[in-house]
Amino acid sequence: MRHLAIAAWGAILCASIAGAQPAPHKEPALYVATERASRVEVRPPGVRLGLRRPRELALAPLSETELAVLAQPGPRLKTGIQRSLPSEALSTGAWEITSEGARLWRMAIRSPGSTGIRVEFRDFAAGSGQVWLYDGSQYAGPYTGRGIFDDGRFWSGTVLSDSVTLEYEPAPGTPEESGPPFHIRTIAHQVRPPSHAAIRPYAAAPAPVDTADYCNLDPNCYPEWQSAMSMVAELRFEDQGDEVACSGTLVATRDNSFKPYLLTAGHCFNSEDAARTLEAYWTYQTSSCGGQPPVLSDSKKSTLGAHLIGWGTIEAGDYSLLLLQDVPSGVTFGGWDTSDPPVTTPLTGIHHPMASWKRISFGERVDDLTVDVEGDIAPADKYFEVLWDKGRVEPGSSGSALFSSPGVITGTLTYGPSSPDLTACQIDPMIVGYGRFSVAYSALQDYFENLPAAAVLPDKANLSFSVVNHAAPAGQVVRLTTQSTGQITYKLRADAPWILLSSMTGTLSAASPAPVTISIDPTQFSRADRYPGTVTIFTGAADPQFINVTATVTMTQSNVTASIAPNPVVQSGGQWSFKIRLAETAGVATSLTAIALNGTDYSANIQNWFGTNHIPANGSIEAPLSGAGLFPSGAQYFEFSGVDDTSGQHWYRTATVVFQ
Repeated sequence: MRHLAIAAWGAILCASIAGAQPAPHKEPALYVATERASRVEVRPPGVRLGLRRPRELALAPLSETELAVLAQPGPRLKTGIQRSLPSEALSTGAWEITSEGARLWRMAIRSPGSTGIRVEFRDFAAGSGQVWLYDGSQYAGPYTGRGIFDDGRFWSGTVLSDSVTLEYEPAPGTPEESGPPFHIRTIAHQVRPPSHAAIRPYAAAPAPVDTADYCNLDPNCYPEWQSAMSMVAELRFEDQGDEVACSGTLVATRDNSFKPYLLTAGHCFNSEDAARTLEAYWTYQTSSCGGQPPVLSDSKKSTLGAHLIGWGTIEAGDYSLLLLQDVPSGVTFGGWDTSDPPVTTPLTGIHHPMASWKRISFGERVDDLTVDVEGDIAPADKYFEVLWDKGRVEPGSSGSALFSSPGVITGTLTYGPSSPDLTACQIDPMIVGYGRFSVAYSALQDYFENLPAAAVLPDKANLSFSVVNHAAPAGQVVRLTTQSTGQITYKLRADAPWILLSSMTGTLSAASPAPVTISIDPTQFSRADRYPGTVTIFTGAADPQFINVTATVTMTQSNVTASIAPNPVVQSGGQWSFKIRLAETAGVATSLTAIALNGTDYSANIQNWFGTNHIPANGSIEAPLSGAGLFPSGAQYFEFSGVDDTSGQHWYRTATVVFQ
């Protein structure tokens, strides 16, 4: 949930009134189906055979820097942090022969203090072999082929433990290998969000920690809302280095196609990469009114991963529509209404506050406001203001639906008040902002109406580019085709900032394919690496199609950045101090050979100041300087020169600092 300081309510007023629209109404629909074959569980051999625990790679406890990142405020609830593994991590693993004569490669990974672990796979190519992640009876997988999106990269499902076993069983007849057919660079270290227990007005007997505030309500205590409960899921996913939690709601198409569309907030999901990491938990809730706290691992889940269909910014209404892989039988697809409920209409929200189990809130619509949400403007004509009478919402509730009647969606949660001194239950009155469903509908109508459309297919599913020292490679042409004899319109979306498209939309038919040139912006790459991305192809309500794009970036030239801190340097009592930092970001080792200040050569001081003249690849050197006496006031001009260790390429950088 995006936060808003309490004092900011009403700071911006706007007289905009949403334009009247027809009010097509859609009732909820119960989904009853046989479970997909993909849900058949295949236990890891190590679990089935009771194998001893393999050799373990143990990470250090979270550092102060990592803890500080977790504690940083933001628009979404952080439930974990991504941690890098050492480059030699997979050397911990070893092959062994089971009592059945099968070969297994196994290792364990421990991240102390974690409540759950996920693994990011890259260059995954297991063929018909199988890969699992597990601890005891909990496991994720098996993963086969090139991974769940057939592009060699994906995040595993969560195993709720601080230590997991990684196990690979090659297909019969696979030649012996020195290691597994994948790489692992990163894991997700999950944590429990901070609890309000220490500041609640009363204490109960010892019980499982509930991270939601005390005044949140159990929806099982309201029988008329039990069918709507099954529409709502807790969403956990990876994005921009964090594990994040939001809420979302299944939404039905006009014809009850039961395509698994999930509606949530745009500030939760706004990239294909994040959507592909989604874990959706549908039954994380009590079994009855006042029942025992549930266990997350017991919840029914969708198959791992989703696709991003469309999204809008805060200014555009803060909506996001995902296409899930599937949903379990027995869930309900939400109905919807594109008419806006009048002021004073009773409204209800069902959500997962603080990544806790499912809760319900009751209130009414109040007068609209245009609101500044952490620097983004939420226009009054795109949001409802809702005053809660019973229950509250908290971080983690973001993206949850607002209902005008049981199961009929009218909005999605975007923002609410926050205060470092008050818990959610102490904020009274609590007024929150929901993006209007009518706004999301206008942008996503093709999908909600399930308008028929022919698929548009690329003639190439995979593109590879080589980038050397920021030089732009030639673009590549992809031919888009369709079987439709009539003209249809397609749209393209580049799901990485370094992918450039010659056009974002166009028309084609079976007789007139459409060529599209895909190229690379090399200025987006700061270091040598393999960068994966996708181009998504949309047409009507047809399932999206994808082009996998990979840029392999190599650097033979270093990239050194020079910085001086603090800037300005303020003298105190005749004393001054500052630090020079030179950082290499391209992955090429280099050496500092000369340094000058205001034209005066100080190269002889390099070893004394920095302790070395060598800057390692992706490393840095620092010179903390201090002294007494006078120093020229105003801007001081530093010059740095160096030469790369391997190529002998020379470089030159400058930096200025102001002395006061």
